[in-house]
Amino acid sequence: MPGAADPWEATRRRVAHQASYLRNPLEPAPGICYVCRGPADPRWTRCYACEQHLATAQSKVANVVVPISYAVKRQQHAYALAAYKAAVPSPAIQLDLLNLLLVFVADHHGCIARAARVDRWTHLAVVPSTKGRPGEHPLRALIGDRIQLPWAELTANPKIPSDSRKFHPDRFSAGEDLGGAQILLLDDTWTTGSRVQSASYALRKAGASKVAAIVLGRHVNPEYDGWKPILQAIRDVPYRQDVCAVHCRD
Repeated sequence: MPGAADPWEATRRRVAHQASYLRNPLEPAPGICYVCRGPADPRWTRCYACEQHLATAQSKVANVVVPISYAVKRQQHAYALAAYKAAVPSPAIQLDLLNLLLVFVADHHGCIARAARVDRWTHLAVVPSTKGRPGEHPLRALIGDRIQLPWAELTANPKIPSDSRKFHPDRFSAGEDLGGAQILLLDDTWTTGSRVQSASYALRKAGASKVAAIVLGRHVNPEYDGWKPILQAIRDVPYRQDVCAVHCRD
């Protein structure tokens, strides 16, 4: 309806306050992995870790990975992604991250569905904690019932070391038959991607036909030389809420 109020206006304003430290992921290009948007050998389309995930999982990985923003080590977004799940978390930081995620899903679920060839989202899932944290994962607790989809349950295998950064086909297991499910898988941080892709594998092994992973932050280590061209490219580019890593431009 022309002139109708935007129900997300107040939430968008709060996300806009984070724009000074958020940075949109770059588009795939030589030197930028088309899966995770991290550094890659310019001769290849995927970085080494993403290539290993694909091979080890026999292609049963997420159909698309969508980082909302880069999260540079020791900078504000990376700090927020750790602080929101601290023993005594900051309510302000939790609200900032919740608003960022909700606006992103509201604005870009169609882009993500198109990239993953999804016709209708059926479930949500969160990558479980692997550090023995009791209760719900903080991200799931934060979201609650705000996204109107049923949860697909995942359980972590306690025999896999929590600090492992390798893909493990048995790292997670699904609690139900997910035949034909089309799932939005959420996580806070992508470093190597092994946890997200292990969770994607578990969902697809349980029958999910499509899995699209949204991560709040793609971890950036500025001490690694491979990140330097990316950091240079994003340094002075303001964050835009109206685009995403798989944005539909037509």
